[in-house]
Order: sequence, then structure tokens, then C-alpha cells
Amino acid sequence: MSSLGPVVYWRPHGGLRHALWPPELPRAGQTRETVCGSTITLTDPSEVDWLDPTCPTCMDKARQLRDERDRRSKK
Repeated sequence: MSSLGPVVYWRPHGGLRHALWPPELPRAGQTRETVCGSTITLTDPSEVDWLDPTCPTCMDKARQLRDERDRRSKK
């Protein structure tokens, strides 16, 4: 079994957990575009921040990306 790497990275921001595009690892201080199209500046999340609900748009897109990648890898 080989790992294809992450489909997205998750980071809390503004009360929601958002998906970020790979391949760049998310780091505090970066300005990044989320999968849902927002531009955010990353901070170091607290343990409590991870309890925020997930952005539904990011989750839907992340699932689509995962499913597309799984289909391609099975060919």
C-alpha cells in the first residue's frame, strides 16, 4: 500500500475548519486560499480551535477530490 499524500490540509479559521490545497504544508503566517475560495492568514490553532465545525463547502469539495483521486488510482 502506498500513500498518495493528503487530498487537502485542514486548518481552523474564523469559527470553521477550512480545507487548504496541498502540496504546501500550512504554516502560521502564510496567506492561503481555502478550497471554498476564501483567502486567510494562518495562525497556530489552539486545541479548542479544532473543535470548530467544518466548512460545508470545503468538506464537499474535499470529498469530491478524494473520490476523483481514488477513481484515477484504480485505473
